[in-house]
Amino acid sequence: MTSMTWEYSVFGMLMFITTCGTIVPRGSEHQEADMAQAIVVTLEKDLAGASAAYAKAGSGKALAREADRLDTAARRRNVTQLTLLLSESQATLIAQLQAEGFDPAKMRLPPEQWFPAADGLKTVRGLAEHVTANLNDFKQPNPILRDLKAAEALLVAAEAAGVKFHFTKT
Repeated sequence: MTSMTWEYSVFGMLMFITTCGTIVPRGSEHQEADMAQAIVVTLEKDLAGASAAYAKAGSGKALAREADRLDTAARRRNVTQLTLLLSESQATLIAQLQAEGFDPAKMRLPPEQWFPAADGLKTVRGLAEHVTANLNDFKQPNPILRDLKAAEALLVAAEAAGVKFHFTKT
């Protein structure tokens, strides 16, 4: 699994908590099955018009589906990998833990991280250039490019407003 994970010992059993908040026993078949449905841009502060346009334009499903290839492309382009810009709110992690029957008060949860929009712009633009130049390396490049273009538009608005962001797995 290429996404960031955190290990926790719960009642002597080593567990993984992924950035999307799913808790799975380490080494279980469920650990690899924990695939994100989408990777979307989350802003520190809502930008009403830009956020609404983003919601209509890009689903983020293609980014999640091709996350491994996109991370490889990011390394080739010398830009930050999408998975390194992932984060999640502690409230979401706590809710996930409680839904799974764990007591989050007994765990140290990672803080939510925010990144400058300029970092995200550099990444999505570099990835869009790479995908465009290497269409045959991707199963369905058009949805990837559509998601990247939608993310770029939202990040441009975020940068102009001085708003930070992170990617979130849904």
